[in-house]
Amino acid sequence: MLNLVTGATGLIGGHLVEALALRGEQVRAFVRPTSRTERLRALGVEIRIGQLVDNASLMAATQGVDRVFHCAALVSDWGLAEDFSQANVGGTRNVLAAAARAQVSRFIFHSSTDVYGFPGAPVAETERPSPRGFPFGDSKIEAEALVWNHRRRVGLPICIIRSGTVYGPGSRFILESLVEPMRRRRLTLIDGGRHTAGLTYVGNLVDAMILAADREASIGQAYNITDGSRVTWREFIDALADTLQMPRPTRSRSHRTAYAMASAWEYYYRTMGRAQRPPMTRALVELMGTDQDYCIDKAVAQLGYRPRVPFTEGMRHVADWLLRDGHLDSTSVRVLD
Repeated sequence: MLNLVTGATGLIGGHLVEALALRGEQVRAFVRPTSRTERLRALGVEIRIGQLVDNASLMAATQGVDRVFHCAALVSDWGLAEDFSQANVGGTRNVLAAAARAQVSRFIFHSSTDVYGFPGAPVAETERPSPRGFPFGDSKIEAEALVWNHRRRVGLPICIIRSGTVYGPGSRFILESLVEPMRRRRLTLIDGGRHTAGLTYVGNLVDAMILAADREASIGQAYNITDGSRVTWREFIDALADTLQMPRPTRSRSHRTAYAMASAWEYYYRTMGRAQRPPMTRALVELMGTDQDYCIDKAVAQLGYRPRVPFTEGMRHVADWLLRDGHLDSTSVRVLD
């Protein structure tokens, strides 16, 4: 069985490719011309170079493919809406068209629990998507609509996986939004970090995606995928600080104050035409300032999903990665017991 993985050098796609290869499956990786592919080549993976805006390269990449895992996306809490639309909506449209033409047996689309709009209450898959004006989440809502439409219009056997806050080795979110601000003593908690983080270890997410690809019951379904834990942002950040042997962050602001500050920062940066990310964004405030409580009962019942990697083990893998890839000095890392 030949599997095509888009975004194969990213956090999720990279781990997915490795898991599929270890299962002995054939894997074809669709990557950008600028992507580093050494790790993929070491796994014996077939490499196809192209871009989501290039229909010809996508059509060629999907020829003979049995299953498509669409993981490629622009993921950030800041940026131009048109960039997210081009990558996440236009890109998904093109991959869907290529997959439909190739008559694949399964199309697994990686989405996000951001589509629910951060309600701060328990959420099941029956909850309607809620646009909030945050480019990433809104683009995923539009992309999901395209996926559902291909199911209805041409009978494409799709499945949507909505993951919570994904962490693990290779996470840009950990490096850019947590480790770097922590180094500068500028990391700010929201409401003292008391809200549930909705953590999803990347290995657990990959397990769920493969289960969805293997099971007929997943066709035409959407699933929330998290670790099913109640780990809070305070616990997550404290564990990260302890691992890095850094002081635990103590700065905190209320959700209301932080949201107002983020709105002001965003307005200023847009008015001044600044492309870089502001010190605080509304999307990040909502992520850390509302409970990320997404029910995984459906995935457990229909897919047999069981989060395999617990939080403490996941953090050990994160520490190993930070040290192995040279993000930290060996004397400054403590692996949690």
